[in-house]
Amino acid sequence: MEVIHLRDYGRRVRAGVHAQQVHDQIAKALKASSRVRLDFADVESVGATFLDRSLGALFARHGATILRSIVFAHCSTSVEASIVKALSQAAPLRGLLNFSGRRDAS
Repeated sequence: MEVIHLRDYGRRVRAGVHAQQVHDQIAKALKASSRVRLDFADVESVGATFLDRSLGALFARHGATILRSIVFAHCSTSVEASIVKALSQAAPLRGLLNFSGRRDAS
């Protein structure tokens, strides 16, 4: 499983340029392996535009079932809520989102 550390893009992940980089990393990792772990340790917030451009673009191309190959790790409750809100606008999510290693917001 490929691990992508979102903290490499800052504690507040919002920039569109970073979204394209993360999108490309996820796409490349999914080609090389069947699963990807997005690690949100030390990330305080994630912007809707970032999520739309990184994950939403993957949905548009591959469909919502791509989420079965992605694990969202170490999300604070606010980061998890942002992910759910942004992605639920793109497709029905029942049974598709996989959160692991939840951490409480400080």
